[in-house]
Amino acid sequence: METDRELTFREELLEEIQQEILSLEGSALDEYLLSLGMDPNDLLESFDAVFQDPEIAAKRRKFAAARQRSRESQAPLSASVLSFDPAKKREIHSAVKKKVDATGDMTIAARNRRIESDDDLDSFLEACLRLGLIDESGKLKE
Repeated sequence: METDRELTFREELLEEIQQEILSLEGSALDEYLLSLGMDPNDLLESFDAVFQDPEIAAKRRKFAAARQRSRESQAPLSASVLSFDPAKKREIHSAVKKKVDATGDMTIAARNRRIESDDDLDSFLEACLRLGLIDESGKLKE
């Protein structure tokens, strides 16, 4: 059983080693690790092994699948929303803004909540269509 003095000594030694490691880099760090009986390459391999952990690998696969679904869901857009007259487009924009204000589900901060041109409005409506906020006829989706 360790005494308090032995624990304190161990903590001080570990603190000293940690400070030394943090102050070194490159070949000086490699030399220090070797002097402690640690192989820098083995340490790197064990560090890399952490990223091969099954839980992390599963999360990476889930992320990759989500990215793939996102790419697949970006089918070419129908021009129906973009072909509406400007008044209809502004009406759709207004409906989206009201929904956003009511639900707080998303923000329109990227545009400072302003649409300054017809191109801005088209781009906004296209984004809403891609995000699934509206359908191709301009109706809000629930």
